Amino acid sequence: MPDFNYDDIINLPYPRNDWNFLIKHPRMPIASRAKIFSPFAALRGHNDEIAKTADRHLDVNREELLEDSRAELNDAIVDIASRLELGESISVAVEYFAQSAEASDGIGKYVTLEGSVKNLDLNVRTITIAGQKISLDLLRFIHVME
Repeated sequence: MPDFNYDDIINLPYPRNDWNFLIKHPRMPIASRAKIFSPFAALRGHNDEIAKTADRHLDVNREELLEDSRAELNDAIVDIASRLELGESISVAVEYFAQSAEASDGIGKYVTLEGSVKNLDLNVRTITIAGQKISLDLLRFIHVME
C-alpha cells in the first residue's frame, strides 16, 4: 500500500487567500448555501405534522359566560341593532368560539375578528362581520370601535 503523506502539497498556500481565486469563485451567501441542502430533508412532512399536533393541543373547551359578561354582550348587541336601524356603519372587534373539525363538540379555539357589521339578525341570532356569519351564541366579547 502506498504512503500518502502529501509532502508535495502540504506547504502550498490556501487557494482562497488568493485574490484571483475569490474573483473567479465568489463566496456563496449563507441563505443560498442553506437552500442547497433543503431537498435532503430527513423527514418529509414532519413540519406539517408538528403544526397539526400543535393546533390540536392549542384547542380549548368552550367556556360558559358569566352573568355580567352575558349582560355586557347583550347591551352591545342591542346598541349595534339600534345603530344599524339608523343606517350607521359600525366597526367592531369580536371574539368568538370556532369549533374544531377534528375535535369533539365544545372543543376548539377562540378567534378574534375585526370588521364592519353588515347584518344583525336577532331572529336567527347571527351577526355578519366582514362577510363572515357568526352565531350570537358563540360570541364571547364585542368591542364597538368609535
